[in-house]
Amino acid sequence: MSPRPVTSSVVFWDFDGTLARRDDLWAGALLDALTVVDPKANVTLDRLRPGLSTGFPWHTPDEVVDARTPDGWWWSLRPTFLAAYHGAGVHPSTARAAADRVREEFYRQDAWELIDGSLEALSTTRSAGYRNVILSNHGPELPQLVEALGLADFVDLTITSAAVGAEKPNPRIFEFALAKVGVHAHSDVWMVGDNPIADVEGAERLGIRAILADGAGPGSRGRTVLSAAEHIASESE
Repeated sequence: MSPRPVTSSVVFWDFDGTLARRDDLWAGALLDALTVVDPKANVTLDRLRPGLSTGFPWHTPDEVVDARTPDGWWWSLRPTFLAAYHGAGVHPSTARAAADRVREEFYRQDAWELIDGSLEALSTTRSAGYRNVILSNHGPELPQLVEALGLADFVDLTITSAAVGAEKPNPRIFEFALAKVGVHAHSDVWMVGDNPIADVEGAERLGIRAILADGAGPGSRGRTVLSAAEHIASESE
């Protein structure tokens, strides 16, 4: 098979909440990890969530750090996991064991599902001549998850904030992505995501056209992911 020609037309896609989702996200992963370590633990998602409202790098997007190794990235989150477990009343030794398992549970393939229309959306923009690039505030294992979920055939590159050291809406991660794919913000480039600040405002500050695609969730204000792709394709005609 001959390689696809390189094009200056690019769509950056957010991942979680746009192309795929995990029920209860981080709280769900912590509960899954705790259940493996202690199946009898009497802890609920509501008891874990308060401890996860801070402590992740995307909670402080103005800060730019040196990109860490995957192990280093996860180690930096360990205090957050432990604080959430302790706040939920988990015994310290159990909390430590569960915190060590969150990494495996969070990226467990069967915990994730594709959002309706995501494959069709990626296929639509690719057929219209765009390169699809995932640009997400996520951990270091996101590229492997993208492949496991069957998205890799439609995606040219996956860029995760863990590998950059900057979180959307910080301009540094958008500048990194633009340089990585060799395009300028004012060329035929789009950003599609479900977060009006991280995805839409962050991209538009650099002159990147952006579409809010939160149509899969309750109370949505934007398009579905497939509608976003169809709009981009129609603009390229």
